[in-house]
Amino acid sequence: MTEARHDTWAEAIFRPYLLGITRRSFHAVRLLGDAPDPSRELPLIIVANHSSWWDGFFIYLVNTHVLHRKLYMMMLEEQLRRYRFFRRLGAFGIEQGYPRSVRASLSYSAEVLEEASNCLCLFPQGTMHGFHDRPLGFKRGLANILSMHGGEACILPVAIACEFLGERRPEAFLLADRHFRLDAASFPGVEWLEGEQEDQMDRLQSMIAAGDKGRILAGRSGSGDSR
Repeated sequence: MTEARHDTWAEAIFRPYLLGITRRSFHAVRLLGDAPDPSRELPLIIVANHSSWWDGFFIYLVNTHVLHRKLYMMMLEEQLRRYRFFRRLGAFGIEQGYPRSVRASLSYSAEVLEEASNCLCLFPQGTMHGFHDRPLGFKRGLANILSMHGGEACILPVAIACEFLGERRPEAFLLADRHFRLDAASFPGVEWLEGEQEDQMDRLQSMIAAGDKGRILAGRSGSGDSR
């Protein structure tokens, strides 16, 4: 299992690169709804749907502009070997289909939660699926991570959608307006979490259809502005 690092020089290189590539590829990246404000007394776990290659970048933007945590992101080992630079930004590997490797990754995730300032990002679907695919098919790793952690954490579902809405480039929309304070004993289970995620995704679609513009995290209109 490839463990994460956080190198200051890597962050200094990556942030302007990400803003540049996002502006070239998207009309805007928007955070809709109320900005998340989870307790800083507890570590944070982001769970997000995974329907595009960009999803990890979108989470990075939310963390940079809103959450301001030390971000760790679980990533398929084969992809991390291909994009090894991401390790220096907090990505670590999981090798699906190999139980020993999976256990090591889950144990490492639990270690990340020992620091309240840390943020752990998971894509519980495991691989990319279409935004409208149902059921989401969440894996059960989060329950194991909470059990290994042994304490409370804030769980923040994030819904992500990309749409073409009258511009040459697509727009990315994120919704992360509610979070849950849970431990292994109070966690209602992966079926509950999957239902919460589906509801969040449905609400995001409704907000997009209603013309909600939210807060711009990146794009040609600027960074961190509101409309």
